[in-house]
Amino acid sequence: MLDWVNRIKFKENSPLETQAHESNFGFQRHKPEIMPTSHWHGHIEINYLFNCSADYLINGKHISVPEGKMILFWASIPHQMVAYEGDGEMVNIYIPLNAFLSWKMSNDFISNILHGEVLVAENLHASDKVITQLWQDDLQKKEIYLTMQVIDEIRNRIRRMSMESYSTFDLNRNSNKQDRKSLVSGLPHIQTILKYIADNYDQKITIDDVAKLTGLHPNYVMKLFQGIMKISIKQYINQLRLQHAQALLVDTNNPVLNIALEAGFGSISRFYDIFQREFNMTPLQFRNSIVNPQKEIEQALS
Repeated sequence: MLDWVNRIKFKENSPLETQAHESNFGFQRHKPEIMPTSHWHGHIEINYLFNCSADYLINGKHISVPEGKMILFWASIPHQMVAYEGDGEMVNIYIPLNAFLSWKMSNDFISNILHGEVLVAENLHASDKVITQLWQDDLQKKEIYLTMQVIDEIRNRIRRMSMESYSTFDLNRNSNKQDRKSLVSGLPHIQTILKYIADNYDQKITIDDVAKLTGLHPNYVMKLFQGIMKISIKQYINQLRLQHAQALLVDTNNPVLNIALEAGFGSISRFYDIFQREFNMTPLQFRNSIVNPQKEIEQALS
């Protein structure tokens, strides 16, 4: 939770193979820079363009983003900054896909992103530059309650964007006529799987359920998902459930048993096991660290 990616790095011999942690959030403030090659990674990515404009190649298609815009896209689509103007700065925010889908945005908004569109907020808010600086300052403190607050504020900023006026570049037009690389050609199946899991992760989901949905063999479904998402279907479902449980632990006073069942875990023992393995603390310790951080610190020191 506290280990945020501050830059997406790639192997020199394969710019399409990420070394970043796909399940980690990330934040980077920097001057615009031209990228020598396209790359991709599994995050939902936000780019803020403060006092600068930029040209990108998105899956081989050229787009121009004017100064003072906020864009949002799924970074599994090959992308590359090829030009920029202005002496401003950019802020890149990387959101794990499982976290983004657990935020329950509108179907149209999610569908646009998962089908490879770049969404453009019509205008930055006057507070955007200030709030991104506040996020940066808070993340540097590595306090879990501040980190959770930053995540909540990022979620709410995206939710506001989804409710306001935004545009796209119509990148999907004639996309079925293009000769895509193997990663991109598998995305329609992945999009179907992700939507199904997002709608049903709080229920029992089997590999056979997913295979029937796509019409693919179960073994191929698992291999395709692992190859594109860099995580197994089972691990991905558990991450969505953990995101849901975290939100309930912070935003409600519900008992842990109720939270475990509502988030889709079959038993409280399984929930505790997966939660502790992922976060190195119990659900109640996590709740206390957010709701009453000073008490948690005193208990740790006693």
